[in-house]
Amino acid sequence: MPLSHPASDDAPTAALAPDRPGGAARRLRTRALWAGLLLVPATVLVGVLGLASENAGRCVGYGEGCSGTPGWVYLASLAVAAVAWIHALSTPDGPAPATSRTAAFWTTIGAECVFLLLVATAFG
Repeated sequence: MPLSHPASDDAPTAALAPDRPGGAARRLRTRALWAGLLLVPATVLVGVLGLASENAGRCVGYGEGCSGTPGWVYLASLAVAAVAWIHALSTPDGPAPATSRTAAFWTTIGAECVFLLLVATAFG
């Protein structure tokens, strides 16, 4: 009766197992997904809070005292957030998250914060 090494029994099944992404890469992808999806409710909430400001009534009613920020700044921050979000979600998985995925995730968070700040200050 030959002696077998425990690792030799696992070798064929390990070779046939599909390459699964690492836990850290999956967590980062999940966080990036939620960061992008929660932008819409956060924008609604910040918009309502902006409308509750002191100058919002005058801005909405008379068009006076509104923020002078041009519209392209809003679009630029959303475009940066969208491109970074797509990159964070579509980067291939590895045992550890790619450096570019981590950078894209934090760029998404930063661009979304800039957009939300612009929305909060739009009425005053």
